[in-house]
Amino acid sequence: MAESVFRRYDRQVWILVAGSLLNTFGTSIAYPFVSLYLYKYQGVSMTDIGLALLAAAAAGGLVSVGAGELCDRFGRKIMLNIGLFFQMVSFALLGYAIMAGWGYSEFMMLMVLKEISGGLYRNVPQVMVADTVEPGDRNGAFSLLRIGGNLGFALGPIFGGILASYSYAAMFIITALTSGAYMLISLYLLHDTRPDERDIAAHPHHDPMWSNTPFIIFCAASAIGSLVYSNLFTTFGTFSGGFIDVSESMIGLIFSLNGFMVVVFQLPVAYYLERFRMTTSLILGSLIYASGFALVGFCNSVWMLFMSMFIITVGELVVTPASQTLLSEMAPPEARGRYMNVAGFIGSGGNACGPAVGGFLMDGFSKNIIMMWLILGALEVVCAGGYLALRLRLSSKMDDLKAAGA
Repeated sequence: MAESVFRRYDRQVWILVAGSLLNTFGTSIAYPFVSLYLYKYQGVSMTDIGLALLAAAAAGGLVSVGAGELCDRFGRKIMLNIGLFFQMVSFALLGYAIMAGWGYSEFMMLMVLKEISGGLYRNVPQVMVADTVEPGDRNGAFSLLRIGGNLGFALGPIFGGILASYSYAAMFIITALTSGAYMLISLYLLHDTRPDERDIAAHPHHDPMWSNTPFIIFCAASAIGSLVYSNLFTTFGTFSGGFIDVSESMIGLIFSLNGFMVVVFQLPVAYYLERFRMTTSLILGSLIYASGFALVGFCNSVWMLFMSMFIITVGELVVTPASQTLLSEMAPPEARGRYMNVAGFIGSGGNACGPAVGGFLMDGFSKNIIMMWLILGALEVVCAGGYLALRLRLSSKMDDLKAAGA
Protein backbone atom coordinates (compact mmCIF):
# COMPACT_ATOMS: atom_id res chain seq x y z
CA MET A 1 0.00 0.00 0.00
CA ALA A 2 2.68 2.50 1.05
CA GLU A 3 4.83 1.60 -1.97
CA SER A 4 1.91 2.09 -4.37
CA VAL A 5 1.10 5.47 -2.84
CA PHE A 6 4.69 6.67 -3.30
CA ARG A 7 4.77 5.52 -6.91
CA ARG A 8 1.37 6.99 -7.71
CA TYR A 9 2.48 10.63 -7.38
CA ASP A 10 5.24 12.78 -8.85
CA ARG A 11 8.23 13.94 -6.76
CA GLN A 12 6.83 17.49 -6.97
CA VAL A 13 3.77 16.40 -4.99
CA TRP A 14 5.88 14.95 -2.18
CA ILE A 15 7.97 18.14 -1.94
CA LEU A 16 4.77 20.16 -1.63
CA VAL A 17 3.52 17.75 1.07
CA ALA A 18 6.77 18.22 3.05
CA GLY A 19 6.61 21.99 2.63
CA SER A 20 2.99 22.03 3.75
CA LEU A 21 3.93 20.01 6.86
CA LEU A 22 6.70 22.44 7.81
CA ASN A 23 4.69 25.58 7.07
CA THR A 24 1.55 24.47 8.90
CA PHE A 25 3.61 23.30 11.88
CA GLY A 26 5.02 26.82 12.14
CA THR A 27 1.79 28.77 11.68
CA SER A 28 -0.17 26.50 14.05
CA ILE A 29 2.34 27.16 16.82
CA ALA A 30 1.08 30.72 17.05
CA TYR A 31 -2.16 31.35 15.15
CA PRO A 32 -4.65 29.35 17.30
CA PHE A 33 -3.56 31.42 20.31
CA VAL A 34 -3.85 34.93 18.81
CA SER A 35 -7.41 35.61 19.94
CA LEU A 36 -6.77 34.06 23.36
CA TYR A 37 -3.67 36.27 23.82
CA LEU A 38 -5.58 39.45 22.97
CA TYR A 39 -8.61 38.45 25.06
CA LYS A 40 -6.78 37.16 28.13
CA TYR A 41 -3.65 39.32 28.29
CA GLN A 42 -4.63 42.57 26.59
CA GLY A 43 -8.27 42.67 27.70
CA VAL A 44 -9.71 43.09 24.20
CA SER A 45 -13.35 42.02 23.73
CA MET A 46 -14.12 39.15 21.40
CA THR A 47 -16.26 41.46 19.25
CA ASP A 48 -13.29 43.80 18.68
CA ILE A 49 -10.96 40.86 18.05
CA GLY A 50 -13.41 39.38 15.57
CA LEU A 51 -13.82 42.68 13.69
CA ALA A 52 -10.06 43.18 13.51
CA LEU A 53 -9.50 39.65 12.22
CA LEU A 54 -12.31 40.28 9.72
CA ALA A 55 -10.47 43.32 8.35
CA ALA A 56 -7.20 41.38 8.19
CA ALA A 57 -8.75 38.41 6.41
CA ALA A 58 -10.60 40.73 3.99
CA ALA A 59 -7.29 42.33 3.02
CA GLY A 60 -5.75 38.91 2.43
CA GLY A 61 -8.75 37.80 0.41
CA LEU A 62 -8.62 40.85 -1.87
CA VAL A 63 -4.93 40.27 -2.49
CA SER A 64 -5.59 36.61 -3.35
CA VAL A 65 -7.81 37.58 -6.31
CA GLY A 66 -4.99 39.53 -7.92
CA ALA A 67 -2.52 36.83 -6.93
CA GLY A 68 -4.51 34.27 -8.92
CA GLU A 69 -4.13 36.39 -12.07
CA LEU A 70 -0.39 36.78 -11.40
CA CYS A 71 -0.10 33.04 -10.75
CA ASP A 72 -1.53 32.28 -14.22
CA ARG A 73 0.47 35.04 -15.92
CA PHE A 74 3.93 34.78 -14.34
CA GLY A 75 4.02 31.35 -12.73
CA ARG A 76 3.22 29.45 -9.56
CA LYS A 77 6.64 29.33 -7.93
CA ILE A 78 7.33 33.07 -7.84
CA MET A 79 4.03 33.77 -6.06
CA LEU A 80 4.74 31.03 -3.52
CA ASN A 81 8.15 32.51 -2.72
CA ILE A 82 6.95 36.12 -2.48
CA GLY A 83 4.11 35.12 -0.14
CA LEU A 84 6.38 33.09 2.12
CA PHE A 85 8.88 35.94 2.34
CA PHE A 86 6.25 38.40 3.56
CA GLN A 87 4.85 35.78 5.94
CA MET A 88 8.31 35.35 7.46
CA VAL A 89 8.62 39.12 7.93
CA SER A 90 5.13 39.50 9.44
CA PHE A 91 5.60 36.76 12.04
CA ALA A 92 9.03 38.09 13.01
CA LEU A 93 7.53 41.53 13.57
CA LEU A 94 4.65 40.06 15.60
CA GLY A 95 7.18 38.44 17.90
CA TYR A 96 9.00 41.75 18.25
CA ALA A 97 5.70 43.55 18.90
CA ILE A 98 5.03 41.34 21.92
CA MET A 99 8.57 41.76 23.28
CA ALA A 100 8.42 45.56 22.79
CA GLY A 101 4.98 45.83 24.37
CA TRP A 102 3.25 47.28 21.32
CA GLY A 103 -0.47 47.88 21.65
CA TYR A 104 -3.52 46.27 20.11
CA SER A 105 -3.59 48.55 17.03
CA GLU A 106 -0.01 47.81 16.03
CA PHE A 107 -0.52 44.09 16.64
CA MET A 108 -3.56 43.98 14.38
CA MET A 109 -1.79 45.93 11.61
CA LEU A 110 0.82 43.19 11.57
CA MET A 111 -1.96 40.60 11.43
CA VAL A 112 -3.18 42.36 8.27
CA LEU A 113 0.31 41.96 6.78
CA LYS A 114 0.25 38.30 7.76
CA GLU A 115 -3.09 37.77 5.99
CA ILE A 116 -1.87 39.61 2.89
CA SER A 117 1.14 37.30 2.71
CA GLY A 118 -1.21 34.31 2.92
CA GLY A 119 -3.33 35.73 0.12
CA LEU A 120 -0.29 35.82 -2.13
CA TYR A 121 0.53 32.11 -1.87
CA ARG A 122 -2.10 30.15 0.07
CA ASN A 123 -3.71 28.42 -2.93
CA VAL A 124 -0.52 27.93 -4.96
CA PRO A 125 0.28 24.40 -3.67
CA GLN A 126 -3.21 23.20 -4.66
CA VAL A 127 -2.80 24.79 -8.10
CA MET A 128 0.57 23.05 -8.53
CA VAL A 129 -0.92 19.70 -7.53
CA ALA A 130 -3.75 20.16 -10.04
CA ASP A 131 -1.16 21.05 -12.71
CA THR A 132 0.93 17.97 -11.93
CA VAL A 133 -1.60 15.19 -11.20
CA GLU A 134 -4.13 13.65 -13.58
CA PRO A 135 -7.81 14.21 -12.67
CA GLY A 136 -8.48 10.68 -11.44
CA ASP A 137 -5.60 10.83 -8.94
CA ARG A 138 -6.25 14.32 -7.57
CA ASN A 139 -8.46 13.29 -4.65
CA GLY A 140 -5.61 11.27 -3.18
CA ALA A 141 -3.02 13.93 -4.00
CA PHE A 142 -5.04 16.67 -2.31
CA SER A 143 -5.48 14.33 0.64
CA LEU A 144 -1.71 13.87 0.91
CA LEU A 145 -1.26 17.65 0.88
CA ARG A 146 -3.74 17.88 3.74
CA ILE A 147 -2.02 15.06 5.61
CA GLY A 148 1.25 16.97 5.46
CA GLY A 149 -0.42 20.14 6.65
CA ASN A 150 -2.33 18.43 9.41
CA LEU A 151 0.67 16.52 10.69
CA GLY A 152 2.19 19.95 11.16
CA PHE A 153 -1.03 21.14 12.76
CA ALA A 154 -1.08 18.13 15.07
CA LEU A 155 2.37 18.98 16.40
CA GLY A 156 2.30 22.79 16.25
CA PRO A 157 -0.41 23.55 18.84
CA ILE A 158 1.19 21.18 21.36
CA PHE A 159 4.47 23.04 20.99
CA GLY A 160 2.64 26.38 20.94
CA GLY A 161 0.62 25.55 24.06
CA ILE A 162 3.83 24.81 25.95
CA LEU A 163 5.53 27.97 24.65
CA ALA A 164 2.47 30.09 25.53
CA SER A 165 3.10 29.31 29.18
CA TYR A 166 6.55 30.92 28.90
CA SER A 167 6.72 33.30 25.92
CA TYR A 168 4.15 34.29 23.33
CA ALA A 169 6.90 36.17 21.48
CA ALA A 170 8.92 32.99 20.97
CA MET A 171 5.92 31.36 19.26
CA PHE A 172 5.91 33.99 16.52
CA ILE A 173 9.69 34.01 16.05
CA ILE A 174 9.76 30.24 15.53
CA THR A 175 6.91 30.56 13.02
CA ALA A 176 8.96 33.12 11.09
CA LEU A 177 11.85 30.65 10.91
CA THR A 178 9.66 27.85 9.55
CA SER A 179 8.26 30.20 6.89
CA GLY A 180 11.81 30.99 5.80
CA ALA A 181 12.67 27.30 5.66
CA TYR A 182 9.68 26.56 3.42
CA MET A 183 10.74 29.42 1.13
CA LEU A 184 14.20 27.84 0.75
CA ILE A 185 12.62 24.46 -0.07
CA SER A 186 10.54 26.15 -2.77
CA LEU A 187 13.50 28.06 -4.21
CA TYR A 188 15.80 25.07 -4.56
CA LEU A 189 13.59 21.99 -4.97
CA LEU A 190 10.35 22.98 -6.71
CA HIS A 191 9.90 23.69 -10.41
CA ASP A 192 7.16 25.86 -11.87
CA THR A 193 4.09 24.07 -13.25
CA ARG A 194 2.32 26.80 -15.23
CA PRO A 195 0.89 25.14 -18.38
CA ASP A 196 2.78 25.59 -21.62
CA GLU A 197 1.15 27.98 -24.12
CA ARG A 198 0.76 25.07 -26.57
CA ASP A 199 -1.17 23.06 -23.97
CA ILE A 200 -3.44 26.04 -23.37
CA ALA A 201 -4.09 26.55 -27.08
CA ALA A 202 -4.97 22.87 -27.49
CA HIS A 203 -7.65 23.09 -24.78
CA PRO A 204 -11.28 23.75 -25.71
CA HIS A 205 -12.82 27.14 -25.03
CA HIS A 206 -14.46 27.53 -21.61
CA ASP A 207 -17.25 29.83 -20.51
CA PRO A 208 -16.18 32.91 -18.50
CA MET A 209 -15.76 32.20 -14.82
CA TRP A 210 -18.60 34.46 -13.67
CA SER A 211 -21.01 32.74 -16.10
CA ASN A 212 -20.27 29.36 -14.53
CA THR A 213 -23.34 28.89 -12.32
CA PRO A 214 -22.16 25.68 -10.59
CA PHE A 215 -18.90 27.44 -9.71
CA ILE A 216 -20.80 30.37 -8.15
CA ILE A 217 -23.03 28.00 -6.13
CA PHE A 218 -19.96 26.08 -5.00
CA CYS A 219 -18.27 29.29 -3.83
CA ALA A 220 -21.35 30.52 -1.96
CA ALA A 221 -21.83 27.23 -0.11
CA SER A 222 -18.13 27.02 0.66
CA ALA A 223 -18.16 30.56 2.09
CA ILE A 224 -20.90 29.61 4.56
CA GLY A 225 -18.97 26.50 5.56
CA SER A 226 -15.77 28.55 5.97
CA LEU A 227 -17.59 31.06 8.17
CA VAL A 228 -18.51 28.31 10.60
CA TYR A 229 -15.23 26.38 10.36
CA SER A 230 -13.08 29.45 11.05
CA ASN A 231 -14.55 29.56 14.56
CA LEU A 232 -12.66 26.36 15.30
CA PHE A 233 -9.44 28.43 15.36
CA THR A 234 -10.78 31.53 17.07
CA THR A 235 -13.83 31.28 19.33
CA PHE A 236 -13.40 27.56 20.06
CA GLY A 237 -10.10 28.23 21.82
CA THR A 238 -11.52 31.29 23.59
CA PHE A 239 -14.60 29.30 24.68
CA SER A 240 -12.37 26.50 25.98
CA GLY A 241 -10.07 28.82 27.93
CA GLY A 242 -12.50 31.56 28.92
CA PHE A 243 -15.74 29.68 29.64
CA ILE A 244 -14.57 26.20 30.69
CA ASP A 245 -11.20 27.35 32.12
CA VAL A 246 -9.09 24.86 30.16
CA SER A 247 -5.34 25.59 30.19
CA GLU A 248 -3.45 26.66 27.05
CA SER A 249 -1.46 23.43 27.00
CA MET A 250 -4.65 21.34 27.12
CA ILE A 251 -6.20 23.49 24.36
CA GLY A 252 -3.14 22.67 22.28
CA LEU A 253 -3.76 18.96 22.84
CA ILE A 254 -7.40 19.32 21.78
CA PHE A 255 -6.33 21.02 18.56
CA SER A 256 -3.73 18.34 17.96
CA LEU A 257 -6.48 15.70 17.83
CA ASN A 258 -7.69 17.36 14.63
CA GLY A 259 -4.27 17.12 13.04
CA PHE A 260 -3.55 13.54 14.09
CA MET A 261 -6.93 12.33 12.84
CA VAL A 262 -6.29 13.84 9.41
CA VAL A 263 -2.82 12.28 9.28
CA VAL A 264 -4.12 8.80 10.12
CA PHE A 265 -7.51 8.70 8.39
CA GLN A 266 -7.53 11.22 5.52
CA LEU A 267 -6.06 9.01 2.78
CA PRO A 268 -8.17 5.89 3.46
CA VAL A 269 -11.31 8.04 3.82
CA ALA A 270 -10.50 9.82 0.53
CA TYR A 271 -9.97 6.51 -1.31
CA TYR A 272 -13.20 5.10 0.13
CA LEU A 273 -15.18 8.18 -0.91
CA GLU A 274 -13.97 7.85 -4.51
CA ARG A 275 -16.89 5.47 -5.10
CA PHE A 276 -19.41 8.26 -4.43
CA ARG A 277 -20.26 11.51 -6.16
CA MET A 278 -18.25 14.40 -4.77
CA THR A 279 -21.37 16.36 -3.81
CA THR A 280 -22.44 13.38 -1.66
CA SER A 281 -19.29 13.90 0.40
CA LEU A 282 -19.87 17.65 0.59
CA ILE A 283 -23.48 17.30 1.80
CA LEU A 284 -22.72 14.53 4.31
CA GLY A 285 -19.62 16.27 5.66
CA SER A 286 -21.50 19.55 6.15
CA LEU A 287 -24.16 17.78 8.21
CA ILE A 288 -21.44 16.17 10.35
CA TYR A 289 -19.91 19.62 10.82
CA ALA A 290 -23.34 20.89 11.94
CA SER A 291 -23.63 18.28 14.69
CA GLY A 292 -20.05 18.86 15.87
CA PHE A 293 -20.33 22.63 16.20
CA ALA A 294 -23.76 22.41 17.83
CA LEU A 295 -22.29 20.02 20.42
CA VAL A 296 -19.64 22.55 21.49
CA GLY A 297 -22.24 24.64 23.29
CA PHE A 298 -23.13 21.70 25.54
CA CYS A 299 -19.51 21.03 26.53
CA ASN A 300 -18.69 21.45 30.21
CA SER A 301 -15.48 19.43 30.43
CA VAL A 302 -12.29 18.86 28.51
CA TRP A 303 -13.47 15.40 27.44
CA MET A 304 -16.59 16.81 25.81
CA LEU A 305 -14.40 19.31 23.99
CA PHE A 306 -12.33 16.39 22.67
CA MET A 307 -15.56 14.74 21.51
CA SER A 308 -16.77 17.83 19.65
CA MET A 309 -13.34 18.21 18.01
CA PHE A 310 -13.52 14.54 16.95
CA ILE A 311 -16.91 15.02 15.24
CA ILE A 312 -15.87 18.27 13.55
CA THR A 313 -12.73 16.58 12.23
CA VAL A 314 -14.76 13.71 10.76
CA GLY A 315 -16.69 16.32 8.81
CA GLU A 316 -13.42 17.84 7.65
CA LEU A 317 -12.13 14.45 6.47
CA VAL A 318 -15.21 14.05 4.30
CA VAL A 319 -15.55 17.60 2.94
CA THR A 320 -12.10 18.93 2.16
CA PRO A 321 -10.64 16.53 -0.47
CA ALA A 322 -13.94 16.43 -2.37
CA SER A 323 -14.11 20.22 -2.30
CA GLN A 324 -10.60 20.68 -3.68
CA THR A 325 -11.04 17.95 -6.31
CA LEU A 326 -14.37 19.29 -7.56
CA LEU A 327 -12.93 22.81 -7.80
CA SER A 328 -9.97 21.55 -9.84
CA GLU A 329 -12.41 19.84 -12.21
CA MET A 330 -14.35 23.09 -12.70
CA ALA A 331 -11.23 25.13 -13.49
CA PRO A 332 -9.71 25.08 -17.01
CA PRO A 333 -5.88 24.69 -16.95
CA GLU A 334 -5.18 28.17 -18.34
CA ALA A 335 -7.29 29.79 -15.58
CA ARG A 336 -6.63 27.41 -12.70
CA GLY A 337 -4.94 30.05 -10.57
CA ARG A 338 -7.82 32.48 -11.08
CA TYR A 339 -10.52 29.92 -10.34
CA MET A 340 -8.81 28.59 -7.22
CA ASN A 341 -7.90 32.03 -5.91
CA VAL A 342 -11.36 33.49 -6.55
CA ALA A 343 -12.86 30.49 -4.79
CA GLY A 344 -10.30 31.04 -2.05
CA PHE A 345 -11.21 34.73 -1.89
CA ILE A 346 -14.91 33.99 -1.49
CA GLY A 347 -14.06 31.30 1.06
CA SER A 348 -11.85 33.85 2.80
CA GLY A 349 -14.91 36.07 2.99
CA GLY A 350 -16.44 33.34 5.11
CA ASN A 351 -13.22 32.97 7.08
CA ALA A 352 -13.10 36.74 7.57
CA CYS A 353 -16.71 36.99 8.73
CA GLY A 354 -16.42 33.89 10.94
CA PRO A 355 -14.44 35.44 13.83
CA ALA A 356 -16.57 38.60 13.70
CA VAL A 357 -19.83 36.64 13.69
CA GLY A 358 -18.52 34.21 16.31
CA GLY A 359 -17.18 37.03 18.50
CA PHE A 360 -20.48 38.93 18.26
CA LEU A 361 -22.42 35.78 19.14
CA MET A 362 -20.07 34.96 22.02
CA ASP A 363 -20.45 38.42 23.54
CA GLY A 364 -24.20 38.54 22.84
CA PHE A 365 -24.95 35.06 24.21
CA SER A 366 -22.36 35.02 27.00
CA LYS A 367 -25.16 34.21 29.48
CA ASN A 368 -26.59 31.50 27.22
CA ILE A 369 -23.56 30.33 25.26
CA ILE A 370 -25.33 27.21 23.93
CA MET A 371 -27.27 29.43 21.50
CA MET A 372 -24.07 30.64 19.85
CA TRP A 373 -23.01 27.13 18.87
CA LEU A 374 -26.52 26.06 17.84
CA ILE A 375 -26.62 29.01 15.42
CA LEU A 376 -23.25 27.99 13.94
CA GLY A 377 -24.52 24.42 13.56
CA ALA A 378 -27.64 25.70 11.77
CA LEU A 379 -25.46 27.62 9.31
CA GLU A 380 -23.73 24.36 8.39
CA VAL A 381 -27.14 22.87 7.58
CA VAL A 382 -27.65 25.81 5.20
CA CYS A 383 -24.25 24.98 3.67
CA ALA A 384 -25.41 21.39 3.08
CA GLY A 385 -28.46 22.78 1.28
CA GLY A 386 -26.16 24.79 -0.98
CA TYR A 387 -24.22 21.68 -1.93
CA LEU A 388 -27.50 19.90 -2.65
CA ALA A 389 -28.38 22.72 -5.07
CA LEU A 390 -24.94 22.30 -6.66
CA ARG A 391 -25.56 18.58 -7.12
CA LEU A 392 -28.75 19.32 -9.04
CA ARG A 393 -26.86 21.65 -11.43
CA LEU A 394 -23.79 19.50 -12.09
CA SER A 395 -23.59 16.71 -14.61
CA SER A 396 -23.00 13.38 -12.93
CA LYS A 397 -19.79 13.00 -15.00
CA MET A 398 -18.07 16.02 -13.46
CA ASP A 399 -19.41 15.07 -10.03
CA ASP A 400 -18.15 11.47 -10.19
CA LEU A 401 -14.51 10.70 -9.44
CA LYS A 402 -14.62 7.47 -11.43
CA ALA A 403 -15.88 9.34 -14.48
CA ALA A 404 -12.93 11.68 -14.10
CA GLY A 405 -10.62 8.74 -14.50
CA ALA A 406 -10.08 7.42 -10.99
